[in-house]
Amino acid sequence: MSGDAMPERPAMAAELALGLLEGTERAAALRLVLSDPGFAAEVDEWRVRLAPLYDGFAEIAPPQGLMDLIDQAIDAEAAVAMPTTVAPLPAAQGRWKMATFAASAIAAILALALVWPSPQNPGPVPQPSPDVAVAQLTGPIDGLLLTARYDSSTAEMLVRVEGMPVTETEPELWIVPADGQPRRLGRLLRGGVTRIEVAEGHRQYIDQVSELILTMEPKVLPDPDRPSAPTVAQGRLQRI
Repeated sequence: MSGDAMPERPAMAAELALGLLEGTERAAALRLVLSDPGFAAEVDEWRVRLAPLYDGFAEIAPPQGLMDLIDQAIDAEAAVAMPTTVAPLPAAQGRWKMATFAASAIAAILALALVWPSPQNPGPVPQPSPDVAVAQLTGPIDGLLLTARYDSSTAEMLVRVEGMPVTETEPELWIVPADGQPRRLGRLLRGGVTRIEVAEGHRQYIDQVSELILTMEPKVLPDPDRPSAPTVAQGRLQRI
């Protein structure tokens, strides 16, 4: 295996999350998801990493002839990059290199399509760019991982929780801005995705210097304006 080839199992998890597997390989990976919780967790982790890349993009009808332009770009780049002698690649590495090669060409053509006039679209139409921030929260609890995504166009924060231990306390999410004073965002589900509508007064704190923290609180909060328990997970917000 060459230095840039991924181990077989992580590569399979990544390829399944990306939708690159087909036929018997996809069937084998899906059976492994059902039989092996560790592998299923790897697939979910890849999907969480990729989620910010797919969310928040409005659908745009492609101009006529876009596929022809993509094919031409791939053929032209392949003709230049094709070596005289081609050594066979391992199956997983080959798919990754082909996916990377095709993705680079497609990305270039799609970028061109956004500004290329078409008969139905005489000129580029500016698309609103939603203000999105993401954060990943980790801490001393082994296996606990939270992934948060905030979209200013809806003022909603989606928080995915994995590996939450069973306790008598409840998970509470807080935002800590530059002044160091935590503001409560809301109570989370112990697993899956929680949708939180961020209070209007707290939206101003969604910035690069703010952190999200998780505490495990009593079912009835002693003080809704500040945490009563230590932080068990934290992560800094990043705008994308």
